[in-house]
Amino acid sequence: MLKTLFILALTCCYLGCQGGALNLNSVGGSGIIEKSGELTENEVWDGRIYVTGTVIVPEGITLTIRSGSIVGFEPMDTPGEILVRGELYAEGSPELMIVFGSLGAQPTEQQETAPSAASPITSGYGFPQTQTPIQATPMTAAPPKAGDWRGIRIEAQSPNSRLTYCRIQHATAGITIVADSVQIERCLFSMNNIGVLCENANPTLTNNEFNRNGTGLQFRGAAASDVEHNAFAANEYGIICEDDSRPRIVYNEIRANYQHAIVCYSTASPEIVSNNITMNVGWAVYDGGRLRDNYISGNKQMGPGVTDLSIGTQSDQVYSVDETLDARSTPVPEAGVQRENF
Repeated sequence: MLKTLFILALTCCYLGCQGGALNLNSVGGSGIIEKSGELTENEVWDGRIYVTGTVIVPEGITLTIRSGSIVGFEPMDTPGEILVRGELYAEGSPELMIVFGSLGAQPTEQQETAPSAASPITSGYGFPQTQTPIQATPMTAAPPKAGDWRGIRIEAQSPNSRLTYCRIQHATAGITIVADSVQIERCLFSMNNIGVLCENANPTLTNNEFNRNGTGLQFRGAAASDVEHNAFAANEYGIICEDDSRPRIVYNEIRANYQHAIVCYSTASPEIVSNNITMNVGWAVYDGGRLRDNYISGNKQMGPGVTDLSIGTQSDQVYSVDETLDARSTPVPEAGVQRENF
């Protein structure tokens, strides 16, 4: 009963009240379906799905999640996840996004408080004695938070996967990608420790929003993804590039993050072209990367009217990059999420 109430609350909070018609070829429909373990055949999830552990999509199996579905995870000692070795297609719509998120810790049961041991009060007229009434403590529940579930992991064996118009929240890493043939488009990542983590993989990430995550997007190993027309705002860090990663970061809006907009570690050297990088509390770009045609303004608390026009490898807003070419004095009009139908 409690999980039913929580999934209903999640549904109302993010998508409004939406009924699901029963489909004989799908899992879900108008009811709430519990899922865990390894799939043995192709499945279509439609409606409200309650994940009670780890769901494995093995090689040769396809999991399809239909528009408007809610996939809820209950926080556990061993957080749940969706592990994809086959194919995953989670394709929502502008009006009916697919939501992946935590249900929050379930409320504890009411506990009765016994009356105190004080002497009973009696009446000289034979009325029954009275005593302190039994009190019930209110039910309490922890709200959803980052790390309540592990996330979606797409392994190297996956031949193809695609997520569009999905909202992914409260995960350790919203999506971890180890396969090249992955497309992430028009999704919202919010309140995760990491929005998207790419490990030695080259997925395509286009027209997504990353906000209120620990790190919006992170690259490890030799990842070399195309990152185009995304928006990064109010994260701790916008983009982190580690190891020898060399993503192509083009036409993005990276604004008002609480630390650095783009961070490079080790020998990482992303190609950073035609982005608007503005009003981040830390550096616009820190310790690596090749910059060309970027609008860099107001970072490092320099103020909204201070634009960085330096073409050196270090300035008041850029720290120790590989090269800087063609600094812009005006914003890039094409940068950021293309808002049509999103």
